[in-house]
Order: sequence, then C-alpha cells, then structure tokens
Amino acid sequence: MIVTKAASHFRALGLTDPELSVVLTDNAQIEQLNAQWRHEDKPTDVLSFPLHEPAEPGQLEDDVFALGDIVISVEYAEKLVETQDHHQRVAQELGVPAEELSWELADEVHFLLIHGLLHLVGYDHATEQEERQMKAQEKKLWQAAQ
Repeated sequence: MIVTKAASHFRALGLTDPELSVVLTDNAQIEQLNAQWRHEDKPTDVLSFPLHEPAEPGQLEDDVFALGDIVISVEYAEKLVETQDHHQRVAQELGVPAEELSWELADEVHFLLIHGLLHLVGYDHATEQEERQMKAQEKKLWQAAQ
C-alpha cells in the first residue's frame, strides 16, 4: 500500500522512477541519528538525508534519480497516533473535521513519508513562508494518494 502511495507522490512531484531508501526504526536509533546529524539529543518522528540540493524546492535536475534516505521512527509515530495531536493538525490543514479523517499508524507513517520526501526534494519549514509552501505540498501529496 505505501509503495502505491509513494508512486502517486512521485507523479505529483513530476519525478520519473526515482530511487530512495526508507528505513523504519525505533526511537533509540533515530535519536542516535538525530544527535549525530542535527545535534539534537532526542528522538524525532522523521529524518531526511537528501543526496541533492535543488536550487528551488521541487526543482531537481533532470538527471537526478537517487533522492536520498528517509528514516521514520515507528515508535514515535505510534505515540503521535496515541495523542492524536498530529491527526488534529493534518485534519485542519486538509480542511476536514478530525473525526472524519481516519488516522491509524499506517496513516501516520504515510504522512511522515510525505514529509520526508518533501525534504528530499528541497522543501523546508524553517520560515513561515517555507512552512506554508511545505504544508500546501503535504496536502497536495496526501490528496493525490487518496
């Protein structure tokens, strides 16, 4: 199921047969990576390690086919599902009542995959403008997979 959804995301982003690695792990492993690469000694939900830096978000060179790595903590995702905080934010972004949006572990991991993929193609959320752009792309990709 996640592979089919990823394929729809690739099409929506104009990517032709890209390669990426997705690692599903636990909090201990992602905390170690987060400390090593971001100097934040705590677990997080998703990390992205792009192989290329596009000039503009979503504008990769034509010859790029290997995007990079996405690491998702399933343990962290389980907590996000349990608290429903992320579910509330996503429902608001999509413009639907939270109770109408199914949100199980597979949905959370799918959303984290979208978020990680967007980082691989140059989107970020360091500024308000970047965050607006990224949220718009998250919505676009989520809806493309439904």
